Amino acid sequence: MHAAALLAACNSAADIAPKEMPAPLPAKVSGHEVTAFTDVTVVAMDSDKPLLHHTVVIEGGAITKLCTTDCDLPADAKRIDGRGKWLIPGLHDMHVHLDGTKGMLALFVMNGVTTVRNMAGSPRTIALRDRIAKGELFGPTIYTAGPFVDGERPRWEASASVVTAADAERVIADHVAAHYDFVKIYNGLSIAAFDAVAAAAKAHDLRLVGHVPFKVSLAHVLELGQASVEHLSGFAEAVERANSPVRHQHGSSAIIKRWMFADPEKITHVVADVVKHHTYNTPTLVTAAAYGELYRGHLPEGASSDLEDVSPDWRARWDPKKSPKHYDRSIKKAMDEAHDKALATEGLIVKEISDQGGLLMAGTDTPNPYVVPGPSLHQELGMLAAAGLSPYNALRTATAVPADFLGDPHDGRIAVGAHADLVLLDADPLLDIHNVDKIAGVMVRGRWLAPKDLKAMRDALVEKYKAPSWEAPIDLGADAAGWPTVQYIVSDNGAPVGAYAMSAHAGTIIEREALEDEVTNIKILPSEHHARTIMLDVERPEGTTHATFSRKDRSLVGWLSPATAMALVAPVVATLAVGDKTSMSIDTPDSDAPSTLERGSITIERLPGTDNELEFRLRLVLDRVAQVGHLTFEEGSPIARSFKISSTTRPVFRTWKRR
Repeated sequence: MHAAALLAACNSAADIAPKEMPAPLPAKVSGHEVTAFTDVTVVAMDSDKPLLHHTVVIEGGAITKLCTTDCDLPADAKRIDGRGKWLIPGLHDMHVHLDGTKGMLALFVMNGVTTVRNMAGSPRTIALRDRIAKGELFGPTIYTAGPFVDGERPRWEASASVVTAADAERVIADHVAAHYDFVKIYNGLSIAAFDAVAAAAKAHDLRLVGHVPFKVSLAHVLELGQASVEHLSGFAEAVERANSPVRHQHGSSAIIKRWMFADPEKITHVVADVVKHHTYNTPTLVTAAAYGELYRGHLPEGASSDLEDVSPDWRARWDPKKSPKHYDRSIKKAMDEAHDKALATEGLIVKEISDQGGLLMAGTDTPNPYVVPGPSLHQELGMLAAAGLSPYNALRTATAVPADFLGDPHDGRIAVGAHADLVLLDADPLLDIHNVDKIAGVMVRGRWLAPKDLKAMRDALVEKYKAPSWEAPIDLGADAAGWPTVQYIVSDNGAPVGAYAMSAHAGTIIEREALEDEVTNIKILPSEHHARTIMLDVERPEGTTHATFSRKDRSLVGWLSPATAMALVAPVVATLAVGDKTSMSIDTPDSDAPSTLERGSITIERLPGTDNELEFRLRLVLDRVAQVGHLTFEEGSPIARSFKISSTTRPVFRTWKRR
């Protein structure tokens, strides 16, 4: 794995909603509508020889004819003038992390990316994938892995932890039930756990994709048939010189420096083994380059350019001042010494894979800092060409090769029967791969987006992001009329990302949170004998969830928020002395599948605080992953002054601070 990625590695919501992006997109294509690209140069991707002066006919979302004449077009056919232009298949980004926002989907499409492979999935991703497939939401075709399959102590929230063979069987059964397309392997698996996951996945005809775990060799991963290796993980160890000064070391500096000590002969032999096993490789060089610059205190190339169509949430999180754990100064020296050599070695491996006829796929690992969805894939193609691939072979990594990996014979090429996912260019990509930047239009499943449509999409994003959700207080509506309302700004690592409000009266609590493309409403109702009811509404691009849960005790709690934290702490304020703790089992809605509950435990500890402020720590544990909240409020007040959550598995802390 390249060093940089490894280290980074209520009743209704009608009263408030995120500012909607206008919909300048054309209506869903009729099955009988005919569109034709006329007199265009076709880069069909079955050869590096383009087809000159061709007409490509589309009907019902598929290519129906390729010919050198007008193909007997019907009189009402929509004709797109292809003179002086090049037509290529829609691009594939084979390593993304979808955040569930419409803005991210739009950025892909605007830049000719018509298919993505999501590398960490959840029920939300499945819903997003299915809505797009049904035509209910516009965006690229999505293939998705399930959650990270990691070891005993997962690195990221929502990971599936596997230690035993029984764990592996359970996790793979969950993947099958959820209809994930792949199993994403992560760093912390032991050899035994990896073997168990591989066996269980094979039994269910699911392919493994992802990292080479730290305790597993690249050779072992190849032998067990992992379908794709991401970030060139496992290569640095496999090609390391026998006399490397960092051999068998596992600290941060060693991980970075290992790439400096590659043995050229080993590169040849290791790549031959990769090619022999028909393993696909997704290098994600663009993210390696970005982190290398950021770790050394520089902004990546192009980072200071126009980012108006990028979410202000992302812009804030990407700011090095707001992401201290991404830019740890303790490893800066190692990066200064090793990064350029590391990237050069990765380039040598990429070229060797290509020269030996191996399988390379373009992927970006977006949205890592300054790795913008869409443009970053164009950058990745440029880096692959800079490593030694011809423009044609670089383009194959984002078209024909991903289609072969996905097993879709109608994808990634321009041929009769192929999907009508196409990109029209103003310049020849076979002459210079950077010409993929010069987009003259995009077709997604037969829907044509002319330059004016693409501009309207971008303008809509820019307009939406001029007024982010956290700039305006939240109106809780009629349910809280006359009640005191407390407003908060929600921040991640100090960067504002949303707004939150809560109100309480006679034991009833109403809270609402607005993030980008997501509004959550929670209403908590008390009843007799300490029972409670939670009414939950969540509006997201993949759909709206309405759920009601009731319990006859206090074990039912909402998501950790200022209101939930105060409700948990209030009954124990008088009984807990400083340093004392109390624990309880709880049920809480699953953040990825809000209509279901997940069981966990919470421990409340009283901290010293100050003369007039009380402070408590809340530790919520759900499936081996812990969230730790810090709550402060004035003595005698029912309202939180601030609430902060950190996680054992994420380098991000979220804060709610009163306006």
